[in-house]
Amino acid sequence: MSRAATRRRKQRQAGFTLLELLIALSITTAVVALVFAGFGVIGRTEERNQRLIDRAERMLVTSQWLGRKMDTLRQLSLQVNGVFVSFFSGNAAGAMWVAPLPERGEDGGLYVFRATPLRHEDGTVDLSMEVLPYSGELMVLDWGRAEKAVLLHDVRTLQWHYQDGKTGQWTQQWDSSTQRYPARVKIELADAQGDWPTLVFALLGAR
Repeated sequence: MSRAATRRRKQRQAGFTLLELLIALSITTAVVALVFAGFGVIGRTEERNQRLIDRAERMLVTSQWLGRKMDTLRQLSLQVNGVFVSFFSGNAAGAMWVAPLPERGEDGGLYVFRATPLRHEDGTVDLSMEVLPYSGELMVLDWGRAEKAVLLHDVRTLQWHYQDGKTGQWTQQWDSSTQRYPARVKIELADAQGDWPTLVFALLGAR
């Protein structure tokens, strides 16, 4: 065998052909693309999981807060034109009741709560809570002086229901003139991500 042929044979054994290099680059590119795609999926999955966690936390905080206020609801009456009526009323959009605010410390006491939808100019709706100090059966409910706070932002569905403890029937209108409290309160909520589990609160002692 000639020296030239031997040299060409050694060069082919020591290096790569252009075709082999192109194939290797194509494989490397595909692997890198798959890796980055995998990172994208992981990132989207983490973002979705975080949204689910945030939503579950909002559900828990909202249901616990409302549950505490319903559990400690006081069955009081007020006098209107000489007639005593229950200090509770509600409709499909919200309700009004009396409960304590012990978290205020020395300033704690009984307060009138009113849950109501707060509508914004951009069309969004929040679940708002308004609070007034309870000063007795003859108090004037001046909601312009109430403290206000948003319990839940961007509510898509908000429906309140009240169960009559005598008949077991549900209604979306509960007048204070009923002279008794509902046995249960049910709230249907939905946000931008869909429906919430239905919230149901039993009013202790209300029958």
